Amino acid sequence: MNQATFNFAPKGKRADLAGARIAARAPVRETVPANDVDPGDAIGFEYARFGLVPPAPCLWPGHPIREGWERGRRLMTRRTRPATLAVTRWLALRLAAWQRGEAFDDHQITPQVLRSLEVATHCPVTGRALQDDACVVPIAGARGWAAGNLALLSPTIAQRWMDIDFELAQAALVRAEAEPETLVEGLPLRHWRRIVALKSLATPLPHETAARIPLHVLPPNRIRLVNPIQELQAVLTLQLAVPGWGQRARGIADSMPIALRNAFNLFFNSLLAQALRQGHGSAKAEMRDALATAWGDAIVMRRWLRLAALVDAALAETLVERLTREPMPGLYVVRHGEVEAKQAIAA
Repeated sequence: MNQATFNFAPKGKRADLAGARIAARAPVRETVPANDVDPGDAIGFEYARFGLVPPAPCLWPGHPIREGWERGRRLMTRRTRPATLAVTRWLALRLAAWQRGEAFDDHQITPQVLRSLEVATHCPVTGRALQDDACVVPIAGARGWAAGNLALLSPTIAQRWMDIDFELAQAALVRAEAEPETLVEGLPLRHWRRIVALKSLATPLPHETAARIPLHVLPPNRIRLVNPIQELQAVLTLQLAVPGWGQRARGIADSMPIALRNAFNLFFNSLLAQALRQGHGSAKAEMRDALATAWGDAIVMRRWLRLAALVDAALAETLVERLTREPMPGLYVVRHGEVEAKQAIAA
């Protein structure tokens, strides 16, 4: 099974473009701590490399973090590197994962990868503007701290995120839809819809189950989608998020099997009409919000299900491969082979 990673790097940001394949290969580290056997020692070394001081509880004599930090201070002297927001988040994540005994691949998850998540300006669940206190979380908890499984959330949602798996979120959504005016576990219906949509993108699901989930949240930057039908759902939706969608839509319809063309045209036109009806401007971020909102329309969902019923997982992969050969402005999709896909699921 192939998978796709979406990168929404603005044109000209070389760091983001160069890192688009970060999930497919490990970056070369400029400085490797001398003792890479003890993760705590290595984390302390990194604190020193960026001229930062570890949290006070880690500075007791004999603490592995303290020992690595002191060794780093001796070696770095004045050759420290700038500690950006992405760096401080990276170190905090590594430290927290080490303290909880969780696996954390610092070769895949780097400050560059975390910086690429900052493309998001609003929390995908609450819709509120993200500040410097936004938290990086693994989208699907079962996959852990792996590249392609990360998103930025507001602190209030991030505090509860690890306790919510896909099944729990689905159950909460059913309860919320039964009583739309009532908070379920302290969250409104619209939040549970977004949580289910976001977690489903990184959770392996049966083809029919994945097809029936509305795309209330468009894929965050660098996410690796694991369900082929949702890859197709996302790629078709994102056609409308960037300029030139009219010409591309005609090309998409022409490239599809004849049996799919009518269903595609009905779905695509419904999605477009509902997105434009939201009254958002033409800016890319506003159009993305409008498209996510459009997926709440019953007609859009009904016509998507008619199209999805004609597409199995193999055909969905074929269509995504075909649709992503031509890059779209501001959107870069990296396809991953079967071996890498299995590694991501097992991470």
